[in-house]
Amino acid sequence: MAGAGQARKEHSATAEVDSKAAVARLITLKVVSQERVVRHTMKMTDKLQILKDVWYHKVPEVTPGTGVFMINGSRFRPDSTPEELELEEDDMVDFFEHMDGGAPLVAAWMWE
Repeated sequence: MAGAGQARKEHSATAEVDSKAAVARLITLKVVSQERVVRHTMKMTDKLQILKDVWYHKVPEVTPGTGVFMINGSRFRPDSTPEELELEEDDMVDFFEHMDGGAPLVAAWMWE
């Protein structure tokens, strides 16, 4: 019976290490715009599309698909993961809302 007790202890120790590893595999990212900051904790292996979906859910006045998400000045694929992009805790994802217009103001200024 001593062998069975030892096996249970080893299994328990392995499960504890696995659960700690799972916790260590979480990351909190910040999505930042000019007016808002949204933090979201996710797994390192989750797709970044989840982060986009969370942004649009927590900022309902912004219509989905009306902006650009960037990391370090570059767009990223929604199926990318924090692990693939080597993101770290509290890294920032910038959100830039598409802007309409601008030309009429410039045109009016040019004619003065």
